[in-house]
Amino acid sequence: MYFDMPAANYTSGWPRDTNTYRNMWDDYADEYADESQDNWFAWDTKQQSWEMNSKNHYSEYGMSGWPREIHQRSESQNWDSSSMAMFTSLPAEPKEILVVNSTSSGSYASLCRDATTADVVAFDAEWVPDFDYGSDNPISVLQLAFPSTRRVYVLQLGPLGKLPQEVQLMLVNPNVLKAGFAVNHKDAQKLSRTGIAVTQDSVVDVQERSGAVLGTSWEKTPSLSLKRAAQEVLGCELLKDKRCACSDWSSEKLTPEQVRYAALDAWVALRLYYRLQ
Repeated sequence: MYFDMPAANYTSGWPRDTNTYRNMWDDYADEYADESQDNWFAWDTKQQSWEMNSKNHYSEYGMSGWPREIHQRSESQNWDSSSMAMFTSLPAEPKEILVVNSTSSGSYASLCRDATTADVVAFDAEWVPDFDYGSDNPISVLQLAFPSTRRVYVLQLGPLGKLPQEVQLMLVNPNVLKAGFAVNHKDAQKLSRTGIAVTQDSVVDVQERSGAVLGTSWEKTPSLSLKRAAQEVLGCELLKDKRCACSDWSSEKLTPEQVRYAALDAWVALRLYYRLQ
Protein backbone atom coordinates (compact mmCIF):
# COMPACT_ATOMS: atom_id res chain seq x y z
CA MET A 1 0.00 0.00 0.00
CA TYR A 2 1.45 3.35 -1.02
CA PHE A 3 0.56 6.78 0.33
CA ASP A 4 1.31 10.02 -1.49
CA MET A 5 2.42 13.21 0.17
CA PRO A 6 -0.34 15.85 0.20
CA ALA A 7 -0.20 18.32 -2.66
CA ALA A 8 0.89 21.83 -1.68
CA ASN A 9 -1.49 23.60 -4.06
CA TYR A 10 -4.62 22.57 -5.90
CA THR A 11 -7.57 23.92 -7.78
CA SER A 12 -11.17 22.95 -7.27
CA GLY A 13 -14.11 22.08 -9.47
CA TRP A 14 -14.77 20.08 -12.64
CA PRO A 15 -16.78 20.99 -15.74
CA ARG A 16 -20.30 19.70 -15.20
CA ASP A 17 -21.21 19.40 -18.87
CA THR A 18 -20.78 15.83 -20.10
CA ASN A 19 -20.29 17.10 -23.64
CA THR A 20 -17.16 18.89 -22.46
CA TYR A 21 -15.57 15.54 -21.72
CA ARG A 22 -16.95 13.93 -24.85
CA ASN A 23 -15.26 16.67 -26.87
CA MET A 24 -12.06 16.13 -24.90
CA TRP A 25 -12.17 12.45 -25.80
CA ASP A 26 -12.82 13.17 -29.48
CA ASP A 27 -10.00 15.73 -29.61
CA TYR A 28 -7.67 13.35 -27.82
CA ALA A 29 -8.40 10.49 -30.21
CA ASP A 30 -7.98 12.72 -33.27
CA GLU A 31 -4.75 14.22 -31.99
CA TYR A 32 -3.01 10.91 -31.42
CA ALA A 33 -4.57 8.80 -34.15
CA ASP A 34 -1.78 9.52 -36.64
CA GLU A 35 1.17 9.77 -34.25
CA SER A 36 4.34 7.79 -34.95
CA GLN A 37 5.15 4.50 -33.29
CA ASP A 38 7.52 6.28 -30.96
CA ASN A 39 4.60 7.96 -29.22
CA TRP A 40 3.47 5.60 -26.46
CA PHE A 41 0.07 7.30 -26.35
CA ALA A 42 -0.77 6.04 -29.84
CA TRP A 43 -3.56 3.50 -29.47
CA ASP A 44 -2.13 0.96 -31.90
CA THR A 45 1.35 0.88 -30.35
CA LYS A 46 0.75 1.63 -26.68
CA GLN A 47 1.26 -1.96 -25.49
CA GLN A 48 4.57 -2.41 -27.32
CA SER A 49 5.93 0.86 -25.96
CA TRP A 50 4.82 0.02 -22.43
CA GLU A 51 6.65 -3.29 -22.55
CA MET A 52 9.87 -1.64 -23.75
CA ASN A 53 9.74 0.95 -20.98
CA SER A 54 8.26 -1.11 -18.15
CA LYS A 55 11.41 -1.36 -16.06
CA ASN A 56 11.86 2.39 -16.07
CA HIS A 57 8.19 2.99 -15.28
CA TYR A 58 8.11 0.70 -12.27
CA SER A 59 11.64 0.95 -10.86
CA GLU A 60 10.44 3.38 -8.19
CA TYR A 61 8.20 0.69 -6.75
CA GLY A 62 10.91 -1.95 -6.68
CA MET A 63 9.07 -3.99 -9.28
CA SER A 64 10.64 -5.67 -12.28
CA GLY A 65 9.18 -6.38 -15.69
CA TRP A 66 5.69 -6.04 -17.06
CA PRO A 67 2.80 -8.16 -15.74
CA ARG A 68 2.47 -11.24 -17.91
CA GLU A 69 -1.32 -11.36 -17.91
CA ILE A 70 -2.27 -8.55 -20.24
CA HIS A 71 -5.91 -7.99 -21.11
CA GLN A 72 -6.11 -6.34 -24.49
CA ARG A 73 -9.21 -5.98 -26.62
CA SER A 74 -9.02 -5.60 -30.38
CA GLU A 75 -11.47 -3.43 -32.30
CA SER A 76 -13.41 -6.49 -33.43
CA GLN A 77 -13.94 -7.80 -29.89
CA ASN A 78 -16.60 -6.76 -27.42
CA TRP A 79 -16.79 -6.79 -23.63
CA ASP A 80 -18.35 -10.24 -23.49
CA SER A 81 -15.76 -12.02 -25.62
CA SER A 82 -13.92 -15.14 -24.51
CA SER A 83 -10.69 -13.17 -24.28
CA MET A 84 -11.88 -12.00 -20.85
CA ALA A 85 -11.85 -15.54 -19.46
CA MET A 86 -8.44 -15.05 -17.85
CA PHE A 87 -10.03 -12.67 -15.33
CA THR A 88 -12.93 -14.87 -14.22
CA SER A 89 -10.98 -15.80 -11.07
CA LEU A 90 -9.26 -12.65 -9.93
CA PRO A 91 -7.53 -13.13 -6.56
CA ALA A 92 -9.24 -12.06 -3.36
CA GLU A 93 -6.77 -9.22 -2.90
CA PRO A 94 -5.45 -6.73 -5.46
CA LYS A 95 -1.75 -6.73 -6.23
CA GLU A 96 -1.35 -3.15 -5.03
CA ILE A 97 -3.41 -0.44 -3.38
CA LEU A 98 -2.15 3.03 -4.25
CA VAL A 99 -3.38 6.22 -2.61
CA VAL A 100 -3.30 9.18 -4.99
CA ASN A 101 -3.40 12.68 -3.51
CA SER A 102 -0.55 14.47 -5.29
CA THR A 103 0.02 15.18 -8.97
CA SER A 104 3.78 14.84 -8.58
CA SER A 105 3.81 11.32 -7.14
CA GLY A 106 4.65 7.96 -8.64
CA SER A 107 1.15 6.71 -7.84
CA TYR A 108 -0.33 9.54 -9.91
CA ALA A 109 1.88 8.69 -12.89
CA SER A 110 1.01 5.00 -12.58
CA LEU A 111 -2.70 5.83 -12.49
CA CYS A 112 -2.43 7.90 -15.66
CA ARG A 113 -0.71 5.02 -17.48
CA ASP A 114 -3.32 2.49 -16.38
CA ALA A 115 -6.18 4.81 -17.31
CA THR A 116 -4.71 5.42 -20.77
CA THR A 117 -4.61 1.71 -21.65
CA ALA A 118 -7.73 0.49 -19.85
CA ASP A 119 -10.62 -1.21 -21.58
CA VAL A 120 -12.31 -2.32 -18.32
CA VAL A 121 -12.27 -0.57 -14.96
CA ALA A 122 -14.28 -0.96 -11.77
CA PHE A 123 -15.14 2.11 -9.74
CA ASP A 124 -16.69 3.14 -6.47
CA ALA A 125 -16.97 6.33 -4.45
CA GLU A 126 -17.03 7.55 -0.85
CA TRP A 127 -18.28 10.82 0.60
CA VAL A 128 -18.86 12.44 3.96
CA PRO A 129 -22.14 10.96 5.28
CA ASP A 130 -25.18 13.15 4.75
CA PHE A 131 -26.33 13.13 8.34
CA ASP A 132 -28.00 16.55 8.30
CA TYR A 133 -31.36 17.18 6.65
CA GLY A 134 -30.86 18.42 3.12
CA SER A 135 -27.14 17.58 3.15
CA ASP A 136 -25.65 16.53 -0.19
CA ASN A 137 -21.90 16.20 0.20
CA PRO A 138 -19.78 15.69 -2.92
CA ILE A 139 -17.55 12.68 -3.46
CA SER A 140 -14.35 12.81 -1.43
CA VAL A 141 -12.74 9.55 -2.57
CA LEU A 142 -12.95 7.79 -5.93
CA GLN A 143 -11.70 4.23 -6.26
CA LEU A 144 -10.56 2.68 -9.56
CA ALA A 145 -9.63 -1.00 -9.99
CA PHE A 146 -7.82 -2.27 -13.10
CA PRO A 147 -7.81 -6.00 -13.95
CA SER A 148 -4.68 -6.20 -16.14
CA THR A 149 -2.35 -4.66 -13.55
CA ARG A 150 -4.43 -5.76 -10.56
CA ARG A 151 -4.05 -2.37 -8.97
CA VAL A 152 -6.62 -0.33 -7.08
CA TYR A 153 -6.19 3.43 -6.82
CA VAL A 154 -7.79 5.41 -4.00
CA LEU A 155 -8.05 9.00 -5.25
CA GLN A 156 -8.47 11.80 -2.70
CA LEU A 157 -10.27 14.43 -4.72
CA GLY A 158 -9.74 17.28 -2.28
CA PRO A 159 -5.94 17.38 -2.42
CA LEU A 160 -5.95 16.53 -6.14
CA GLY A 161 -8.37 19.33 -6.97
CA LYS A 162 -9.42 17.66 -10.20
CA LEU A 163 -9.20 14.28 -11.85
CA PRO A 164 -6.22 13.58 -14.12
CA GLN A 165 -7.13 14.21 -17.74
CA GLU A 166 -6.37 10.56 -18.53
CA VAL A 167 -8.99 9.48 -15.98
CA GLN A 168 -11.54 11.98 -17.28
CA LEU A 169 -11.09 10.66 -20.81
CA MET A 170 -11.33 7.06 -19.63
CA LEU A 171 -14.62 7.71 -17.85
CA VAL A 172 -16.25 9.27 -20.90
CA ASN A 173 -14.72 6.90 -23.44
CA PRO A 174 -17.62 4.68 -24.58
CA ASN A 175 -15.16 1.89 -25.44
CA VAL A 176 -14.03 1.51 -21.82
CA LEU A 177 -16.45 -0.54 -19.74
CA LYS A 178 -17.04 0.75 -16.20
CA ALA A 179 -18.26 -1.77 -13.64
CA GLY A 180 -19.55 -0.90 -10.21
CA PHE A 181 -21.87 -2.09 -7.47
CA ALA A 182 -25.09 -0.08 -7.04
CA VAL A 183 -23.65 2.67 -9.24
CA ASN A 184 -26.94 3.26 -11.07
CA HIS A 185 -28.49 4.72 -7.95
CA LYS A 186 -26.85 6.82 -5.25
CA ASP A 187 -23.37 6.80 -6.79
CA ALA A 188 -24.70 8.16 -10.08
CA GLN A 189 -26.29 11.08 -8.25
CA LYS A 190 -23.09 11.79 -6.35
CA LEU A 191 -20.98 11.66 -9.51
CA SER A 192 -23.25 14.29 -11.04
CA ARG A 193 -23.17 16.31 -7.83
CA THR A 194 -19.35 16.28 -7.90
CA GLY A 195 -19.14 17.15 -11.59
CA ILE A 196 -17.59 13.84 -12.67
CA ALA A 197 -18.80 12.86 -16.13
CA VAL A 198 -19.28 9.17 -16.96
CA THR A 199 -20.72 7.78 -20.19
CA GLN A 200 -23.70 5.86 -18.84
CA ASP A 201 -24.00 3.55 -21.84
CA SER A 202 -20.64 2.02 -20.86
CA VAL A 203 -21.58 1.42 -17.20
CA VAL A 204 -22.50 -2.06 -15.89
CA ASP A 205 -24.11 -2.27 -12.47
CA VAL A 206 -23.07 -5.64 -11.04
CA GLN A 207 -25.59 -5.29 -8.22
CA GLU A 208 -28.32 -5.90 -10.78
CA ARG A 209 -26.48 -8.89 -12.25
CA SER A 210 -25.86 -10.30 -8.77
CA GLY A 211 -29.52 -9.92 -7.91
CA ALA A 212 -30.55 -11.79 -11.04
CA VAL A 213 -28.17 -14.68 -10.28
CA LEU A 214 -29.33 -14.89 -6.66
CA GLY A 215 -33.00 -14.79 -7.65
CA THR A 216 -33.61 -11.48 -5.90
CA SER A 217 -36.78 -9.74 -7.00
CA TRP A 218 -36.45 -6.55 -9.01
CA GLU A 219 -37.97 -4.53 -6.16
CA LYS A 220 -35.47 -5.87 -3.61
CA THR A 221 -32.34 -5.75 -5.78
CA PRO A 222 -31.45 -2.14 -4.75
CA SER A 223 -31.15 -3.38 -1.14
CA LEU A 224 -28.76 -6.22 -2.03
CA SER A 225 -25.50 -5.54 -0.19
CA LEU A 226 -22.01 -5.96 -1.57
CA LYS A 227 -21.19 -8.14 1.43
CA ARG A 228 -23.98 -10.59 0.61
CA ALA A 229 -23.13 -10.62 -3.11
CA ALA A 230 -19.48 -11.35 -2.30
CA GLN A 231 -20.43 -14.18 0.04
CA GLU A 232 -22.99 -15.87 -2.20
CA VAL A 233 -21.48 -15.23 -5.64
CA LEU A 234 -17.75 -15.24 -4.88
CA GLY A 235 -17.79 -17.41 -1.77
CA CYS A 236 -15.76 -14.93 0.24
CA GLU A 237 -16.46 -12.94 3.38
CA LEU A 238 -16.17 -9.20 2.99
CA LEU A 239 -15.74 -7.52 6.36
CA LYS A 240 -17.62 -4.22 6.26
CA ASP A 241 -17.12 -1.98 9.28
CA LYS A 242 -20.01 0.47 9.50
CA ARG A 243 -17.87 2.83 11.55
CA CYS A 244 -15.47 3.03 8.63
CA ALA A 245 -18.32 3.52 6.16
CA CYS A 246 -19.57 6.50 8.18
CA SER A 247 -16.13 7.99 8.80
CA ASP A 248 -14.78 11.32 7.54
CA TRP A 249 -13.77 10.61 3.96
CA SER A 250 -12.72 14.21 3.42
CA SER A 251 -9.88 13.87 5.92
CA GLU A 252 -6.50 14.97 4.56
CA LYS A 253 -4.94 11.71 5.72
CA LEU A 254 -6.99 8.54 5.35
CA THR A 255 -6.44 5.74 7.84
CA PRO A 256 -5.21 2.33 6.62
CA GLU A 257 -8.65 0.97 7.49
CA GLN A 258 -10.34 3.55 5.27
CA VAL A 259 -7.96 2.85 2.39
CA ARG A 260 -8.52 -0.89 2.56
CA TYR A 261 -12.29 -0.50 2.93
CA ALA A 262 -12.46 1.76 -0.11
CA ALA A 263 -10.12 -0.34 -2.24
CA LEU A 264 -11.94 -3.61 -1.60
CA ASP A 265 -15.28 -2.10 -2.58
CA ALA A 266 -13.95 -1.46 -6.09
CA TRP A 267 -11.95 -4.69 -6.26
CA VAL A 268 -14.89 -6.90 -5.24
CA ALA A 269 -17.08 -5.15 -7.81
CA LEU A 270 -14.47 -6.00 -10.44
CA ARG A 271 -14.37 -9.65 -9.33
CA LEU A 272 -18.18 -9.85 -9.46
CA TYR A 273 -18.21 -8.41 -12.96
CA TYR A 274 -15.94 -11.11 -14.33
CA ARG A 275 -17.55 -13.91 -12.34
CA LEU A 276 -20.99 -13.00 -13.69
CA GLN A 277 -20.00 -12.98 -17.37
